[in-house]
Amino acid sequence: MEHTILNEDAVLLKVMEEHWRKIKNSQVQDPASHWRGAFTENGNGKPYEGLVSSDALLSLTVSLYAHPGSAYHRDAGLLQAIRGQIGFLLRAQLPSGCISLHNCNIDSPPDTGFSVHFTTLCLHVLERMDDPAVKEPCAELRLFLQRTIPGLLAGGIHTPNHRWVLCGALALLYELFGDERLRERADRFLAEGLDLNPDGEWTERSNAIYNAVCSIFLYQAARVFGYDHLYEPIARNLRMMQYMLHPRSEIATEYSSRQDRGEIMRLNASYYVAFRLMAHRNADPLFHSFAREALLSLRTGGEALLYRMFLPKEMNAELPLSPLPDRYEVFLNRERIAPVTGTIPYQRTAFHAGSPLIRYRQGELSATVIAGQPEFLYLQYGQARLLGVRLALGWFGVAGTPFAAIRQTGDHEYELSMELEGSYRDALNEEDADRADPLRFAESIPLRAKTNVRVLPVRVGIRLDPTGLDLHYRVDADAPPIFAQAVYAFAPEGSLEGPGLTPINTHASWLKSGQLVYRCGEDWITVDGGAFQHGFEALRNDRLDPAVKSAAVNYLTPLEAHVRIRCGKTEG
Repeated sequence: MEHTILNEDAVLLKVMEEHWRKIKNSQVQDPASHWRGAFTENGNGKPYEGLVSSDALLSLTVSLYAHPGSAYHRDAGLLQAIRGQIGFLLRAQLPSGCISLHNCNIDSPPDTGFSVHFTTLCLHVLERMDDPAVKEPCAELRLFLQRTIPGLLAGGIHTPNHRWVLCGALALLYELFGDERLRERADRFLAEGLDLNPDGEWTERSNAIYNAVCSIFLYQAARVFGYDHLYEPIARNLRMMQYMLHPRSEIATEYSSRQDRGEIMRLNASYYVAFRLMAHRNADPLFHSFAREALLSLRTGGEALLYRMFLPKEMNAELPLSPLPDRYEVFLNRERIAPVTGTIPYQRTAFHAGSPLIRYRQGELSATVIAGQPEFLYLQYGQARLLGVRLALGWFGVAGTPFAAIRQTGDHEYELSMELEGSYRDALNEEDADRADPLRFAESIPLRAKTNVRVLPVRVGIRLDPTGLDLHYRVDADAPPIFAQAVYAFAPEGSLEGPGLTPINTHASWLKSGQLVYRCGEDWITVDGGAFQHGFEALRNDRLDPAVKSAAVNYLTPLEAHVRIRCGKTEG
């Protein structure tokens, strides 16, 4: 462990000044436009994305204007852009006091909560400048914030994290205006209890986005209201993140319930802030090391620099640095059962919170074993990514089997299991037939007795190895034989090769025999265990995703198959 001094403000300013140069000409200037003052670009290369992040972009412009080390410090042109941004926010504010996420949520209290977060920090930073030029913009920001109060006192939520967003926003408004109704409103949400399990997972399992969101907004509620009991759950979730990085510090998103699912994302400015704040709070070198990792991966830093100006003491803990963990085997939610069922109609949930999960890391090798979703395995070695493995079955339309349970069977050995049940439904009895609506057949299904019930146990054994892993598929079925298909979905940027591969189409092949090799750069993954016992391209309700490169292995039951997956690097 060592101390490494880094001028973090300078790192952030360099990133932010480049960001500003990219987007500054995209601010809408047309006086007749609804969007006047907003930006059409936000720097990620996606047209019109800026129109849904105008409040967030204030953290960029205000930080650059206010920081003494900025090339744009007290720049008149930048201040004019800030005035335009604030003007747009005021015009976009609805009679309720809320704003809209323009491509999704209309008249939205949660999105107003996000906006309150950025605008309150901007207000504090500008007011500390002792600059007469910002007097009017500060008054406009304060007006915007005051108008949000009725909307946040009465407005509701969509998602679990929205409760904590509103709590943090209410706290920041309370700090400005002292209205006790704001604390009382936050207390109503907090009284529901936090949706964080003992292993540190939030309901939405959004490692790349909403973990950090929950951390920051709950931190503000704790700081402003003096609710010290909120710091422990923040730390618990952030500590879990030591097991959630793939090679190159890519975050494990393969089992998220939110929009980060499957995306390549790294630690962002929100994580930098959360880890920095909690490093100071807990004097924790791990959190400090995570904050440094986040800092060095940022593409924009407005929120980060804003916090460094707003809470300078809390954002500047001097602690030792150490390498982040890259060798571990962790079984999360060991005693839990995923909220899925194998009984028709199949139950699928938007939030599979608390489902069993294994994270395995050996340097460049990173694997995630997942219950509760069809893709039960993710594997990465360096740049080579096996995005998902699923076992599809020709069984009452189940397609990919989501396993309900994982149990440990030995050292580095585990078993996923699911009991699938297929059945039919009888005629209604006389009483139920009299009250059932014949035009609403689906509503009558629970009233009908099951017939022809069949149960199919499905098992996948997994043995973890420093060079890869071994799979053991087992499906015990009597006559008739059941069609099965193991699908290996690889990232599109690599290439597939092997003598046993036969093309199905431009994006998928059968692995009829032997071994395939997937290569990306100098990194490779092999799958050894081809078979071709039937000729289906995909089983009913399943599909071979055209956005990835898939290899399908076709089986018939009774199924007992061993597959060897290994990873490595081509030297030279």
